[in-house]
Amino acid sequence: MLPKSVIILYSTVLFVVSHPMMWGVFSIANRSSQLYISLFIMGIIWSVIRFKTNSLRYSVFSHFLVDIGNMTVYVFLNLYIPPQM
Repeated sequence: MLPKSVIILYSTVLFVVSHPMMWGVFSIANRSSQLYISLFIMGIIWSVIRFKTNSLRYSVFSHFLVDIGNMTVYVFLNLYIPPQM
């Protein structure tokens, strides 16, 4: 069995690497180092929460809240530009 720190780091790296693959590697959002730093921090926090609670429930719910918050901020500030067909 690997140490928890190695498992947390491995999970965090997969979390960070998966996001550009979902959004597209040429997305404007993927050009920011701040994005990768925040993804790394969130990945560590959610991995630690998973180990402390022995459940994915709280990490998934927290990720859901972050995603909803990120989407609604752009809509409420009228910054969202729908993609053109």
